[in-house]
Amino acid sequence: MVSDFEEKVKLSFSACKNDISSLKSENKQLTEEIFELKSETKGLKIAIEMIKDIAIINKEKPQIISNPIQIKEEIEIPMKKESKKKDSYEALLEFKAKSNKRELLKQKILSMIGEGGINLSELKFMFVEHFKYTSKATFYNYLKELELERQLKIERENSKNYVFLYSIKKEI
Repeated sequence: MVSDFEEKVKLSFSACKNDISSLKSENKQLTEEIFELKSETKGLKIAIEMIKDIAIINKEKPQIISNPIQIKEEIEIPMKKESKKKDSYEALLEFKAKSNKRELLKQKILSMIGEGGINLSELKFMFVEHFKYTSKATFYNYLKELELERQLKIERENSKNYVFLYSIKKEI
């Protein structure tokens, strides 16, 4: 009778082990899906902010843009106009748009980082390859400027580089 009890206990523990294993795999899959959704949401928020910034610069109502690449083109349009005899006000607006572009893009980098920091390669992918805001070299130049301005900090953790907002990392 004792062996029958022991056998039932073994079967019960085996069933528990299988349940735990399947729950772990489901949890891992859900975590990955949540991470992807957070990344997509963050990208959409950045795109919306960029659209609003462009509208403010151009003093127009925000337009719905289906392609984030168009955002970059809209920023560059004022800089690529041919210089025909422009009135001084129009020239001033173009100059401000060009000089503000650098600061706007640096602010976009900071807004993409978030409270918990972000992996440097993910940040570069989103900023350079996904949204195509700048070239890779310009992106790293902006990062260096922000680091020198003590607005962000790049640290190596577990053989990966992470970017943190300076004020938040200082508190941790």
